[in-house]
Amino acid sequence: MHEIELLTNADDPRLESYRNSRWNRQPDATTDDFIVEGRYCVERLLQSDYEVDSVLVAEGKSVEITGILNRVVPVYSLPTAEIRRLVGFDFHRGIMACAKRPAFKSMVAFEQEIAEPEITIALLGLCERENVGSIMRTAAALGVERVLLGPNTADPFARRTIRVSMGTVFRLKLYELSDPIAQLPDLAARHDLRTIVTTLNQNATPLRDFHLTRQSGILIAGNEAEGVSEEVQKIATDQVIIPMSLGTNSLNVAVATAICLHDLSNQLNYRWDL
Repeated sequence: MHEIELLTNADDPRLESYRNSRWNRQPDATTDDFIVEGRYCVERLLQSDYEVDSVLVAEGKSVEITGILNRVVPVYSLPTAEIRRLVGFDFHRGIMACAKRPAFKSMVAFEQEIAEPEITIALLGLCERENVGSIMRTAAALGVERVLLGPNTADPFARRTIRVSMGTVFRLKLYELSDPIAQLPDLAARHDLRTIVTTLNQNATPLRDFHLTRQSGILIAGNEAEGVSEEVQKIATDQVIIPMSLGTNSLNVAVATAICLHDLSNQLNYRWDL
């Protein structure tokens, strides 16, 4: 039986990590921990191997945590009014947790781990947390477990990113891609893999005509406003375009990535099964 400690004041020092300044930090800021909100995302956090510092539930919501606790962690309960004062807004999800922020894996580890043909995603400069979370959720659904994070990409452990990903971020392997211009061509050359960018260039290969052989591929997604930079497009092994109709000339980056991931994953899995 897990014991829940009843707290009465938002100023309790044990709740410092939940304070509103942490929830409203700038997109590029990082801390030693991160906050997860909502029963479903907290449950996925507890199912992962991440180090969880504590769980906080609103008074009267204790029943929500009893069914998902699978490890011994401090659990605190706080009156609803005090939670509002703590986080700085009306909090209706009833449960949140604080966990240690892990270091991203190195590209050396990535090279050691890719053995069979697979699809990986590289996120380069996506600044909207909703897009990063959506792409991660799609990746998990399609069995794409490796994500390379380039410079100026939104925090994968921001509460909004986690919520949009529905906690699937905890099931993915995240790698730091610090110098995409140098690292991506090197990976392609040494491991015989394809680096794929989507573009609006009409001379690019239509997605339906692009075929992976028994090779791994890295699908590269770029900034929401600017797309994949010219530099990255030049060093990519392949450029593909998604044909569009009815006067549509562009797609949201998360939508475009989902379309490409579905196509590439299906054809790679099909060819690998042959």
